[in-house]
Amino acid sequence: MSDKDNLDYFSSQHYIHSTTTTAVNTPSEIPTYNKLEDTSADPPVIPDLTLATTSGSVEFERLTIRLVCSCFVYFLCGWGDGGTVLPYFELDFHLTTMTSSLCYATQTVGFALGTILVERVMKLFGQFWLLDEERSYLPAIPALRRLIPNRFLSPRKSSGVGYSEAKSRLITLLVSSMIHPCFFIILGLSRRFSDLLIAYALVGFARSLMTGKNAYVASTPSKGLGIILGFWSSGSFLAPLVCQTIMATGVPWRHFYLGSLVLSGINIAFLIWAFRPTVNEFEADKKAAIDTIKSALASETTVAGTASEGKEDASKSESFHAPQPANTLALACRMPYQWAFSVFSGLYNGSETTMSAFIVTFLLGARAANPSTVGYAGSGFWGGMAVSRFLWGYFTPKLTYTQRKHIIHGCTSVAFLMSLLILLIHSDTENSFGAAIVGLVYGPIYPASLGLSTEVLPREVHMVAMAINSAMASFASALMPFIAGVILTDFGVKNLIYMTMAQGAAMTVLWALFPSSPPSRVSSSSNA
Repeated sequence: MSDKDNLDYFSSQHYIHSTTTTAVNTPSEIPTYNKLEDTSADPPVIPDLTLATTSGSVEFERLTIRLVCSCFVYFLCGWGDGGTVLPYFELDFHLTTMTSSLCYATQTVGFALGTILVERVMKLFGQFWLLDEERSYLPAIPALRRLIPNRFLSPRKSSGVGYSEAKSRLITLLVSSMIHPCFFIILGLSRRFSDLLIAYALVGFARSLMTGKNAYVASTPSKGLGIILGFWSSGSFLAPLVCQTIMATGVPWRHFYLGSLVLSGINIAFLIWAFRPTVNEFEADKKAAIDTIKSALASETTVAGTASEGKEDASKSESFHAPQPANTLALACRMPYQWAFSVFSGLYNGSETTMSAFIVTFLLGARAANPSTVGYAGSGFWGGMAVSRFLWGYFTPKLTYTQRKHIIHGCTSVAFLMSLLILLIHSDTENSFGAAIVGLVYGPIYPASLGLSTEVLPREVHMVAMAINSAMASFASALMPFIAGVILTDFGVKNLIYMTMAQGAAMTVLWALFPSSPPSRVSSSSNA
């Protein structure tokens, strides 16, 4: 069957649109069309695609339940993220402050690996056979077709492959949510320090796939980045609170992590319910894939319209490949604004992790705090952050770019001043209160930087841009605590506040360099 015949065949199909305008996502992966090797067979029948009338956009179907599910996913990411058990790690595994900080380094390795693979993984998981007449939750993998004799292949597996963003989102979230519980299992059963390193590497990889959903949340009308990050902070607030309460009764800290598997099970069930593709999403993705093939075939037919029939016969067994899309990872990396936001994200997250990881150690070593209650200082830090992030998520739609920029500048300045007070006031109670205020003003910084980046960078790189920002944040979250661990081991834990003050000052200066008025949105074509 020639390319001309293919074009006539696809053109003969009728696609009925509803009277309501329906937004269709542009596929991240341009589908391919594999010609039938048995050209004597009748062409496969592709059913008419009728998009049901909907009251809103296909892109945001089931939006409320998906945002609620996203909040729970981020709550689980924050669960166990505090530093309450770090002194117990050091005691049980005979670690120094420097060696215990290696846990954050291995977490960064896993996060970096996930960032490199996230685009490929999502493209693979989103593939589907064009002749599927109903939703399929297993990805179509054309490479496996070579391993199966032709007589065992169904016609649909010879039709070509399309890309579904909704399907990709579901499977990616499910895979990452199945890897994440390994963190709780390994920590609950760990007997060696190497077990901890493996656990942190796995949780870093899982979180890199989970946070790729930032682009979806940022694109919704509610702009809910502050809300979902607030739930992350809520998990980080409640986990030390629950863990400290359990350990105060004599229960080993390992039991806290094994009990957390209940939350992982709820999360997986919630994801399947909320993010499974709807019928409208399936049909919209299918229509978009076939329309792309029709357009590519039309272009090829125009160019090769004078080709001889002999050349047509020689190409019967070849596969038609539509033009491939631009590499969004390379595209984002060529944008200066991308790197500016990434560096700031790294600086902020490194400071946040250093404070949250070592504030309990600092209070025990430098302020002689009560071991039975000192863990609540970590909860205060994350509790303040959770409150401010919820407030930020509520007020963000009402604030202009300039107003948000100035508010964050004030937050970085207050954080620096509170670190100075913690240094000067030698009281564990006042220092715990100061840590809570630092968490309060730190809360809006990260969602604000992510939100501003989505207003500057083009839409097609948002998913990859979020992954790069998260990777840089994870890298700094490992590097800065490791440096802190080395310094605190050699010079004493009292030097922690000098580091947080320097980080706060650097954030204040760097944020001042960002423009106070919204710049022109970066054009992807100008960076290609």
